[in-house]
Amino acid sequence: MRARLLSAAGLGVGLQAALIVTRFAQPLLITVNALAVVVATAALWLLGRRAVRARGRERVAWGTVAVAMLLWLPATVLNLRVALAGMAGEPHLPQLLLGTGGAGLVLLCLLVGPSASLPWRDRLRLTLDGAMAAAALFVPAWAYLLRPAYESAGRSLTTLIAVVVCTQLAALAFALVLLSRHRGTNAFTMLAAASAVSAAASVTYCALIVHDRATELAAVGALSTLAAFMLIAMTWYPMPETAPWSGAPSGLSATLPYLPVLSAVAVTVLLRRSGGFDDTIFGAMCVVFGLVLLRQAVALHSITVLLAEVEQKRAELQHRATHDDLTGLRNRSYLYERAAGWGRAPVSLLLLDLDGFKEINDRYGHATGDEVMVEVAGVLTALVPPHHTVARLGGDEFAVILEPSPPPVEAAKFGERLIAAITAKGRVGASLGLAYEPTGRTTLGMLLSDADAALYKAKAAGKGRVAVNMRAIT
Repeated sequence: MRARLLSAAGLGVGLQAALIVTRFAQPLLITVNALAVVVATAALWLLGRRAVRARGRERVAWGTVAVAMLLWLPATVLNLRVALAGMAGEPHLPQLLLGTGGAGLVLLCLLVGPSASLPWRDRLRLTLDGAMAAAALFVPAWAYLLRPAYESAGRSLTTLIAVVVCTQLAALAFALVLLSRHRGTNAFTMLAAASAVSAAASVTYCALIVHDRATELAAVGALSTLAAFMLIAMTWYPMPETAPWSGAPSGLSATLPYLPVLSAVAVTVLLRRSGGFDDTIFGAMCVVFGLVLLRQAVALHSITVLLAEVEQKRAELQHRATHDDLTGLRNRSYLYERAAGWGRAPVSLLLLDLDGFKEINDRYGHATGDEVMVEVAGVLTALVPPHHTVARLGGDEFAVILEPSPPPVEAAKFGERLIAAITAKGRVGASLGLAYEPTGRTTLGMLLSDADAALYKAKAAGKGRVAVNMRAIT
């Protein structure tokens, strides 16, 4: 609340200052520059206060933005001084350098601070999108700003303007890319918005100076004031611990990094028709399309990786749906799927229940009981041929489906071998009920019911033996 009151007070002071300076020769330009100084001063004070109160990495982030504001404030003061002196139509080295230094610090804070927590794929996509947008913005900047500067101004001054413009274009491009990915409003999204507006102000300043349109410099002051207000608003929001632009953009925001590319293509077409196409434009467009192709290759790789991950997850879910988590054997659900594909071949179902398992589980605990389950599963897997099915139905109950099945006598002998192998391990015994269907024209539910009845007879007869359901055979 105090921050908002101070911001309102700063705006009021700025308006008062605007009324005082309107008696000078350039009232509008002086007014907006005076307002920019007042708002920038308030922003510096609020940012510095947040930096002092913060801790750890948050203090570094707030401190970096405060230092950037410390560079921007003298630039706005110098702009006001130049406006008061009536020399606004000339380029001034200190303002350009201070503004560029502040833009570089803000860009560093945006890219290194919150983006450090992003996965490397997100960082790569973010970097390529920003580089692609910056290279595309360079095309109209060269055609309508830098090339005219080389033709009309001195080489040293033009080089300085080129450095300033390229730095600000990079800040503008990355700010737009970050804003296209933002998730909600917070301190970093406000900082990215302020960076974009400030970069636009600097590029506009250079363009107006090069084209000798100093009478329109009030627009630069207005943009600078807006950027300072955004930095004040930044102090009202929390600093997120993670990047607010994680993940890929969606919807219309996903096309934002490509809008500068479209503008570069449009400018190139116009220059080809007007005769202004040169080697620099050609080289810049080669870089742009190279980055576009690289970005699409990265996107294609990401899609391929994502599809592979989806397929892996699908396979894992399918496996978990049809397999027992403890033993790795097939489960009841798989048996029903398998039964749906039965033909007319004879089928046997061997229902096996462990003898003495409850005592082991109660005496030694569930961990030992799980070990016994895994051990029994290993015995069954080793003895049952691969084209037959072994499953755990739940608890200490297992099932073996023989399809196609040998005759009932041989199936019963096979069941006896299973019991002997389990008993030989010395921990538990086993009883087995066998159900047989000679034509395969039955359901799994009916086989389970018949096998369960046979298992009950085996248990009642003294355990450790095989019982065959004769009703199913006859």
